[in-house]
Amino acid sequence: CTISFMELWKDYEEYIKLKLKKQSYRKTVSKFKNHIIPYFKKYKVKSINVSIYTKWQKEIEKKNYSHAYNSSLHSSMVAILNYAKKFYGLKVNIASNVGNFAKKTELPKNVDFWTYEEFKKFINVVTEKHYKIFFETLYFTGLRQGECLALTWKDFKDNYLDIYKTISKEQENGQYIINTPKTKNSIRKIKIDNHLINLLNELKESYKKYEGFNDDWYIFGGIKPFAPTTIGRKKDKYCALAGVKKIRIHDFRHSHASLLLSFGVPITVIS
Repeated sequence: CTISFMELWKDYEEYIKLKLKKQSYRKTVSKFKNHIIPYFKKYKVKSINVSIYTKWQKEIEKKNYSHAYNSSLHSSMVAILNYAKKFYGLKVNIASNVGNFAKKTELPKNVDFWTYEEFKKFINVVTEKHYKIFFETLYFTGLRQGECLALTWKDFKDNYLDIYKTISKEQENGQYIINTPKTKNSIRKIKIDNHLINLLNELKESYKKYEGFNDDWYIFGGIKPFAPTTIGRKKDKYCALAGVKKIRIHDFRHSHASLLLSFGVPITVIS
């Protein structure tokens, strides 16, 4: 294995481009270009030893990233060196032998959520029907934003929502990228109550007035889904009107979990 790390990376990049989802591919490329290649590009692959690898880890630790992010960088190095073992005859994966970054003691990140009373204050001031139902769907289902935006009318079945896709934030050639959900377990059916069923049926009736309507239209947006930036602006506007604290869109998911806990649903069921 006499090739340089840069030669290995160029080959590996083509390999992962075929294997990974587009969003995962972009994240992986970003990690390599920002944190791995600048340090290892000057080395032959076979010359990367314990000393070189641990010095890189120390440089990364100086940047004070979270342990989770550091671990993802280490995993990226393990993966590319495993690739070198498989295809270029590298004898030892030095990243695997050295091991992960040391676990840091970190303060837990604050998890924001609304109580049901706070949510009611918020939703009562939302005057735009389409957005009102969107926010209610997030709150009463715990859906991720991308999963909710990817819903089409054919995914609304009687008393449940069929979740098997998500929309990435990025756009490609003016089109949103549709992917499978975050994890295998994220493919699921979510049962919904009569309140939400009635709201969605009401929304569907309003869409039927438009020419060309069909079940392939997005529930939230129509021919194309709501833009995440617009959702954020609407959310902040109505938070201010309601006088409730601003939370992230993802915190609607945490608020849903809190709602279930308040009704005595076991945490294992919520998970």
